[in-house]
Amino acid sequence: MQSLYLVDSSIYVFRAWFTLPDSLTNSAGEENNAFLGFTDFVYQFLTAEKPKRLVFAFDESLEHSQRNEIYPDYKANREPAPAELKRQFQWCRQWVDALGIAEVASKRYEADDLIGSLASLHRAEDCRIIILTADKDLAQLIHTEDIWWSYASGQQLNYRALVKRFGVRPEQIADQLAIAGDKVDNIPGIPGIGMTIAGRLLTRFETLSNLRQNLDQVATMKFRGAQRIMNLLQEHESVLDISSRLTPINCEVDAMREVKIQRGQADKERLMQMMDFQQMGQSRQQKWLRLVDPAAASNR
Repeated sequence: MQSLYLVDSSIYVFRAWFTLPDSLTNSAGEENNAFLGFTDFVYQFLTAEKPKRLVFAFDESLEHSQRNEIYPDYKANREPAPAELKRQFQWCRQWVDALGIAEVASKRYEADDLIGSLASLHRAEDCRIIILTADKDLAQLIHTEDIWWSYASGQQLNYRALVKRFGVRPEQIADQLAIAGDKVDNIPGIPGIGMTIAGRLLTRFETLSNLRQNLDQVATMKFRGAQRIMNLLQEHESVLDISSRLTPINCEVDAMREVKIQRGQADKERLMQMMDFQQMGQSRQQKWLRLVDPAAASNR
């Protein structure tokens, strides 16, 4: 079985942005700490895994997000990315493209939706999906042969391990988030109900739809405060009309059908120009050239 690696790229850009000093700059005096950290991650990943099929998905500033149309306050708690970080996101995308690797982004759909659509399209081709991320939302995409991989921590979780971690099956995670809400994305949930109780409810009722049809049975469940939980669900049930439309990942973004998942040839001249502009340093340049063209590395 072949593997398709889908990289939730923004997480690794942000990690570098917050980890490396902003004193790192390119030849134009512009901050490039996020770019340098991201490219270090990409190098480590490519050399360790030698993937043949992979796609890097990036988030953009969305113009007409499908989720904001449902709920205008979706992610409204987040500050806009500063210009110096947005610029580095573009450099990261350009770097991946110069490596001959597909990179995708959308002004309407989030990276999660692009990853979900790619997973759905290619899993049918007897392909194991490996998602590099640290985002719990993407765990809902994992099937029995797939892997959710938090690359920075080295944690690789398969379907069974995700069940143990979240207390529900991956295909129930969207419903679990709809019940509990998600403060990171500003998704409303039922007040007073967290992920653990949401998981217990879904273990009993399987789906959010079935839970809503049988709210009067929640009080009979064998945990402390079951009556209170039933009252909260009944009082705030209308919240679920919104949250249940926000948490599922859209796996039907048609544009992903055109994405070439096979790794292509690197553009060495373009990479060298970018390395010089970004003042990547001799050691970084040498290792990248050894990766894309060992003969060129010995002459640089």
